[in-house]
Formats: sequence, C-alpha cells, structure tokens
Amino acid sequence: MRNLMGMATRRARPQQRHGTSERSVTAHRPAFTLVELLVVIAIIGVLVGLLLPAVQAAREAARRMQCQNNMKQLGLAMHNHMATHGAFPPGSVNYDEPGNRFKTGGWQHGQNEMGWTWLPMLFPFIEQPGLWEKVEICEDDRADDHTSNPCDHCESMESNDYFGRDQLGSFISCPSAPTPTSQFTDGSYGLESLAKGCNYAASWGSGNMLSWESSETRGAFGTYYVDQDKIINPGSGGSAVSAGDRFQQRQGMKSRDFLDGLSNTIAISEIVASDLSGGSPKSDIRGVWMSPAMGASIFSTFLSPNSKEKDTLAACDETIVGIKTPYMECLQERDTPDVYAASRSHHVGGVSTLMADGSVRFVTDSVDNLNIWRPMGTAQNSEVVIQE
Repeated sequence: MRNLMGMATRRARPQQRHGTSERSVTAHRPAFTLVELLVVIAIIGVLVGLLLPAVQAAREAARRMQCQNNMKQLGLAMHNHMATHGAFPPGSVNYDEPGNRFKTGGWQHGQNEMGWTWLPMLFPFIEQPGLWEKVEICEDDRADDHTSNPCDHCESMESNDYFGRDQLGSFISCPSAPTPTSQFTDGSYGLESLAKGCNYAASWGSGNMLSWESSETRGAFGTYYVDQDKIINPGSGGSAVSAGDRFQQRQGMKSRDFLDGLSNTIAISEIVASDLSGGSPKSDIRGVWMSPAMGASIFSTFLSPNSKEKDTLAACDETIVGIKTPYMECLQERDTPDVYAASRSHHVGGVSTLMADGSVRFVTDSVDNLNIWRPMGTAQNSEVVIQE
C-alpha cells in the first residue's frame, strides 16, 4: 500500500501476546440427533417387515417346487414300472378272508394274509436299491409263512434292521411339511413302531376303502384282492404250505384301463403325517409309509383338498383338537369300509397332485368337489372334467 508521498508502507502485523499460542480453527461435523436415529431405525424396521413376507413366500415357492419335483419322480417311476411289468403297481395285495379285504391292521387285529403296497414296488425305479433289497430280504424270510403281514413281519426282523421303523428319506417327504418324530403304535390295531413321514398318497378313487370294486368310484390304485389259491402254494409230499407272489406287479391299472384318460385322472396327491396332537400321536396312522391304510399311504377324493371335514380313519387320534392348518381332527372307524382321508398339505391354498400321465398340477382348496375333484379321482366313470 502506498501513502500519499508514493512511499511504500507495510501493514503492521499484530503482535501476539506473551504466553499465548495461535489457535487453530476446528471444523464442526454434523451428527444424528436422537430423533433422527429413531426415525432411521423405524424406516429400517418397516423395510424388513415388508421384505420378510416376500422372503418367506420365495422360500415356500422353492419348497413347493421341490415337492412337485418329488411327485414327478414318482410319476416317472410309475411309468417305468408299467414299461417293465405292463401295469402300475397295485395299491395293495390282499388274499385274506372276504370280510378283511378292506382292513389294514396287523395279525392281532385279524389281518394276516396281505402282500405289499404300491410304494415299496417303486423302490427299484426311484434309485433306491438298498430299500428294495430290504423288501426282498423280508419277503424271503416270510416265504414259508402265508399267514403274514409285512407291517408285522418286517418291522420285527432284527437281521433286517427292523425295516419299517425308519423314515424313508426326502424322496417321499414334502419339504413344506415338518419332519415327524413319532412312530405309529396301536396294540388294539395290531401294529407297532412303524415310521411316519410319508407325504404322498395313492389315489383310491372317489369313495371309501372299497372304491376299487366299482367303476363309478375306482381310482388309479386299488386293492388287488385275490383268492388264496392264487397266492398260497399247497404243500405236496409232506412239504409245508408256502406263499407265492405277494407283489402281483402285473395286476395294477394298465394304460387301457384309464377310460377317462391318464391326463384326467389323479394318481398321487399330498397327505399330512400326524405328529402333534392333544393326545398321543402314536395312535394316529396318518403318514405311515408301509401301511395301506386310508390316510397312511392312500387317500380319497371324497373330501375336498384341505377339507374342514374330519377324516374318518381306521386308526385315529380322536383327541386332536385345535389344529386347523392343516385341519387334523378325525374320527375312528374299524368295522366298515367307510373310511375317508382327504388330500392335505402345508401349502397355502391347495395341494399338489400327480396325474396318471406324469404331469403335476396345483389344485386349490376351492375346487368344485362334485364336478371336478371327485371326477379327477376316478379312472373309469366317463366324466368330462372342465378345469376352472
């Protein structure tokens, strides 16, 4: 800066006071207030609340897809069985007295001339050679005893690892269903220590345990009931009486038997194993894979999917109350064939079904029972099913 005389002058620098230091300027950084922090936490909570149902729905969709894939494998096994033996496996084989042709208990209940059911006959076709070997070992062991029942005999064989006491694995269980922890035991029904865990059941038609006796109600599976002379080998020259073929794998439904069409007839649908109840889950037969009982490994389309009507079963825990999803209340009936088990699942809104042609469909709970669901369960009643 210049003064009036043109001389340069210097601005005097302010002197620091003795004993003081130059202060540095500190920048103030903004921070969240408590209110702002609470707002952020609330927003995050809302977002999580919105996303969690979507994540759960995605997981259930994946479980349902796996469940349907299991069904497709069973459908492929059924058709491989037909290619090998000329027919689907029979639902069960029975050569007992006529009054026992619809009964499924053990020898203590009077049922002691029975063959095998549909599921073990599929073991060779679903890559389960180990399980099929156990079936053959059990059958060989009881070959000389024609008064025998697989549920009784196999389960008691220590040398065969008590076959029937253990669950089979994921191929017969739906991922959406909880894994049962109990076994079925009911001394009054003549059976004990049988594993649960079966979530796929063969369609017995649209009626009761004798649906297979009428073309109006017959389904994809049924009992092959045959005279004892066709099964029992009479002894000769002092030899003991023995049993013959108790599989009868050529005696199931053939493709030409499906007058309503393979694509219009249900072969397999879902069921739920009873494991939680107000009483003893051991006395409820639902989900027992080795048994041919209604609700164990077979079902009927008499009741709608996930019906709010009670199942009527030969071995049922009538103390079950309050289990509504799925509906598990039931009634017990052992003296007549009038037993019915609905198709039930842990899916929301319906059940998956395998058609006899190998395709899989999801059927809603609201399906018309009389005009769609029951006709889908029959194979020879000449109904025209119009899908909704």
